[in-house]
Amino acid sequence: MLRFFGYGDTYRLFNKVTSENNTEYLVMNSSISKKYFKHTGFHSDNQSDLFLKKKTNNTFRVFVQGASTVVGFPFYKNGSFPRMLKHRLALTFPDKNIEIVNTGITAVNSYTLWDLSEKIIEQEPDLVIIYAGHNEYYGALGVGSTVSIGNYPSLVRTYLKLKDSRFFQLLENGYSMVFKSKAKTNYTVEETTLMEVMAKEQQIPMDSEVYNAGIDQFKDNLDKILKRYQDNGIPVIISTVVSNERDIKPFISADLDEDGFEEALKNNRTEVYKIANENALAAYKLGQFYRNQQQDSACKYFHMAKELDFLRFRAPEKINDVIIESSQREGVYLVDAKKALRAHSNSGFIDNGLLTEHVHPNVKGNFILADAFYNKIKELQLLDNWDNFIAYEEAINDIPITRIDSIKGKLIIDDLKQSWPYNLKMSGTNPVALYNSIKSPTYEERKAIDLYAGREKWQDVMREAYHTYERDGDFENALKVAQSLISEFPEQPKVYEMAGNICLKMNRVAYADYYFEKGNQLKRK
Repeated sequence: MLRFFGYGDTYRLFNKVTSENNTEYLVMNSSISKKYFKHTGFHSDNQSDLFLKKKTNNTFRVFVQGASTVVGFPFYKNGSFPRMLKHRLALTFPDKNIEIVNTGITAVNSYTLWDLSEKIIEQEPDLVIIYAGHNEYYGALGVGSTVSIGNYPSLVRTYLKLKDSRFFQLLENGYSMVFKSKAKTNYTVEETTLMEVMAKEQQIPMDSEVYNAGIDQFKDNLDKILKRYQDNGIPVIISTVVSNERDIKPFISADLDEDGFEEALKNNRTEVYKIANENALAAYKLGQFYRNQQQDSACKYFHMAKELDFLRFRAPEKINDVIIESSQREGVYLVDAKKALRAHSNSGFIDNGLLTEHVHPNVKGNFILADAFYNKIKELQLLDNWDNFIAYEEAINDIPITRIDSIKGKLIIDDLKQSWPYNLKMSGTNPVALYNSIKSPTYEERKAIDLYAGREKWQDVMREAYHTYERDGDFENALKVAQSLISEFPEQPKVYEMAGNICLKMNRVAYADYYFEKGNQLKRK
């Protein structure tokens, strides 16, 4: 009856989209996040990756699960590693229909991944990729989150099942109206960062009850997720998660006499090691002390500082231990992102050279993730005939992200680093956007600012940028815009023609032929 009168939400994962030539596609439902977030003012910023409603024999279909790193924060679009992976696989297998479907949602954790897994299985994936683990405490329904209903995974999963019922939605909404209250520590995303909105337990010591509950929650949910895929014969590639340990000091540490500690460190007193084993800020200072002297010791203490950080926005190493242990299951394969990023780090650390802030990769970092998954797919021979294999050195010079999206990402990070928890004094407040201080912005900066401020739509900016670059003879950047439009609108022949025309002007004939053929295939449908 409630469904008949239009009450409540269906919480379907995918919606149907029909192209101009009447081909039916599915795309992720941008309203799905409502199921996991209430009274936060937060709306999902998931990607929109079209895939065929009816899978063809020529299709290689991959679903990617995770949170904001998977979505591509802060760059989004072609700055995400799933789209970089799709771009490279599509060029490697030009005769295949490569579908990389990004189901990431910002600020979710293993509960959401479990909830979505059944709906993903219905779409007949050839592979599932999982990159997750940072949000077990503060992600939706996590043990330290403002959006939580308790520490019992079986109870939370039951709650998520009940949420699909309109009658249960009616009961829940009625309860919220009667008992809703706004605690002093609760904010909405209009008032502060999403990080502060979600973080209820802001001090979670190592090995405390809440700390261990987060590890147990992740292990229990991941076990059930992998069993579902295993039971359906679907291979899974799961990755360790990375944190910036060198360049991000602990957000919240136990109190420390900093002057006294630094004096003891200067005089090489042994007590500094005992203090560092128990205090996050002391461990970080010891890491800095060893940074240019003994890299192994620096790594040890930077890592210890992250582990002792009370504010758990960076996954404890026990999360990676669970991931590595889970990869021993049949049909589950490991990508060690920590090892991959460290191998490409100029400093030997996972730091600002590869990450934008505490956990999110920069463009190069995302490329390295995509490269690791690309090579794992090759190693597992999930696709035949790698004659067109694209090496790292070639692929890194063909990352299809626009300057405008890159600049917008930097603007987002610049503002985030002024905000809570980078500046704890900013609690409950959003800073003045730093772009207001940019004098004489370039064309790309102006467009990035307009996007960030919500003054223009992304597709309109991209179309204008394409013609601007083409007019100015900047074909390299025009091609990146066309490639970004292809990723966003893969059902439209026009965007392939745009890429093909630019490739001809660059004398890249084989590349032009590839794009023209892809566009013609869509027309023939």
